[in-house]
Amino acid sequence: MCHNHISKYTHKINDFNQFRPKKLILEDAKERILKNYTLEQIAKTHGITKRTLNTWLMSLGDEYQELRQLCIDNMLAEVLEEIDNATDNFPLARANSKWRAATWYAERREQQRYGSNRVNINIGERSISTEEALVEDAKALVAQIAKV
Repeated sequence: MCHNHISKYTHKINDFNQFRPKKLILEDAKERILKNYTLEQIAKTHGITKRTLNTWLMSLGDEYQELRQLCIDNMLAEVLEEIDNATDNFPLARANSKWRAATWYAERREQQRYGSNRVNINIGERSISTEEALVEDAKALVAQIAKV
């Protein structure tokens, strides 16, 4: 009897969350993203779909770009932690699979930041992209071949 009462109460709370104004949900979502909550967790808390939450977040413009980068960073960090903590082959294989999916997603959503040809490396006191480094290496190699 007590369980049914709690279940009804919880259902009413979820119904109430569904009617919270979009602005309040977005403010809460921004705070939770900064605390490493996933979009799925945030959407579920408010009784909306992840897709709806993502659509609302996109309306934030530049702020959305920063939040999306943070979400991707959090996702990658979480998967790396899972890989580091794996003590058995099955969890490690699952974590590696998640890593491949997460990096694929990151490369497509934030190509400038995570794309394979955009990795920055430090050489001395300057930072250059791997693409620039490859071009410099190719030029040096061509110069060496020309001397022969």
